[in-house]
Amino acid sequence: MSSSIEQLIHKQEIQELQVIYAVAIDSGDYDRLDNIFTDNAVGVYGRPYVGLEAIKGAMYSGCEYLTSVQHLNANHWSVVTGDTAEAGCYLHVVQYLENTPGGDHHEMGGEYSDELVLTESGWRITKRSIEIKWTKGNPLIRDKRSLEAARGVNGQED
Repeated sequence: MSSSIEQLIHKQEIQELQVIYAVAIDSGDYDRLDNIFTDNAVGVYGRPYVGLEAIKGAMYSGCEYLTSVQHLNANHWSVVTGDTAEAGCYLHVVQYLENTPGGDHHEMGGEYSDELVLTESGWRITKRSIEIKWTKGNPLIRDKRSLEAARGVNGQED
């Protein structure tokens, strides 16, 4: 196989990982992340989460309480060098939480940056960082503690 075709295949496989990551988070099927990250991967989401289980825990605690979340990825890129790669994509995240004081929607836009390694099982992310470039909507949706306080002890608005 020519190296050009091989490069295209690698790039497509990496893009597919980025897409499946979004599907896993949005569906709440965090075990799908087992086929996206290495066991010792680092996820930098405001702070570093070291290891696959820590990343899965961060995704669960950040999304499980939402009524709906949708990640839209675009403008994928990757540079493959042998068995390693650097990649990334733009992101637009829409979060929805019914009956939130101040509004039910929050959105973020930014960029994922990935470091990857080619394993016997295919490409896996060893490090994923997120850089949020803009937000709009109700930030209370992203702050679970403040949200719970605003809703009161019994989960209802005051």
